[in-house]
Amino acid sequence: MRSIFMAAALCAGAVLAGCAPEPKAVPDACPQRWGGEGIGAWVPDAVDVDGADESLVPGAPVRALICAYPGVNTDPGGERLGGSRTLTDQAAVMARDLAYLPVTTGRADGVCTQMGGPMTNYLVRFAYADGSALWVGSAEEANSCVTTTNGTVRTRSYVGKALTTAYREGTWRMRRP
Repeated sequence: MRSIFMAAALCAGAVLAGCAPEPKAVPDACPQRWGGEGIGAWVPDAVDVDGADESLVPGAPVRALICAYPGVNTDPGGERLGGSRTLTDQAAVMARDLAYLPVTTGRADGVCTQMGGPMTNYLVRFAYADGSALWVGSAEEANSCVTTTNGTVRTRSYVGKALTTAYREGTWRMRRP
C-alpha cells in the first residue's frame, strides 16, 4: 500500500514539474539596436531573478557582457550596437557595486541640465552560474542625467563613467560618492 502512495506522489510530482513554465531565457548576445527611446532606463527583458526587485544586480554573477550603443543625447533612441566586451574576473565586483546603489520601483526622475553632446547607452548582461541572467541598462552622457535599471528597479545614481571605463579597458572602477 505504501509503495502505491509513493508511486502516486512521484507521478503527481512529475506531472506538476512537466506543467511548470520554463524559465525565460535572456539572450546571450547584444541586441543590434538600442530599443529604448531615451538615455539609459531600458532593458530588452525584465527577468525574474531572485532579489531583482530589491537590487539592480542581486547575487554573484560570473560574467558580464557590456554592449555599447554610441549616439548623441539630443536625439536618443535606436542607436546601433557599437561593440561589446565580456568581463569575467570583474563581474562580481561590478555586480556588488551596483547592488549597493539605492533603488526604487517608482519613477527615478530628476532635474537635468540641457547640454547637448555625445552619449553612449549601455546594456550589461549579467550571467549566473546556474544559467540565469539579467540585463541592466544605463548610459554615459554629458549631463550625467541617467536612470539605470534592471527592468524592475531603477536608480538615479550615475555609473556612466565607470561603464565606459569597463567597456574600453576591461576594468571596473566605480568612484565612491
